Amino acid sequence: MTSGRNTPAQNLLGSLFFLAIGVAIAFIGFKINESPSSCGGETMSEGDTCVTYSGGEQTDSKNLDEQTSSNSTSSTVCFVIGGLIILASTGGIIGSIGSMSRRAR
Repeated sequence: MTSGRNTPAQNLLGSLFFLAIGVAIAFIGFKINESPSSCGGETMSEGDTCVTYSGGEQTDSKNLDEQTSSNSTSSTVCFVIGGLIILASTGGIIGSIGSMSRRAR
């Protein structure tokens, strides 16, 4: 019967998985930040309106300044969340490698 505890190698794999997720989220933040006046992949110009639909009904409408602000906020959130996940998973990786080296002795 197992104790239900993960081995250091399993912890390392889990940490690497979350590291990849954190990097992906941060990458999304960079892509959003690259084009702050983007709406659905299209660059907005002065006078354009970004309209969002859900279930066939209009849910939101933003002008260029509002969309730029929204995209800026979204990229900042992605940077913070991605960075925290990267930081935590890096700590897990370091701990797992330390645990594996102690077991090897």
